[in-house]
Amino acid sequence: MLRDLEERGVAVPGTVSVTGFDDVFGADFCDPPLTTVAAPVEEAGRMLVDMLLAGDDGAADPRQVVLPTRLHIRDSTGPACSGPGLIAGGA
Repeated sequence: MLRDLEERGVAVPGTVSVTGFDDVFGADFCDPPLTTVAAPVEEAGRMLVDMLLAGDDGAADPRQVVLPTRLHIRDSTGPACSGPGLIAGGA
């Protein structure tokens, strides 16, 4: 995405901000370094397997698990746009 935007002359983060997910290896080596959300993928996988192996006890409400995430702010995001040129509603 960053490379394609650069080839098109779109400034990141000047014109558009880009954010990734999972903080994949190399996100901090991009140009500009990619802002990303990091989640405990291994922990989520283990928890899912545990829940599947536990089976369904017929409970009306499925178990809900909230895992911690972290936002790694890097140089691919900037302040929100306002004023002339702002496109509202995704049009």
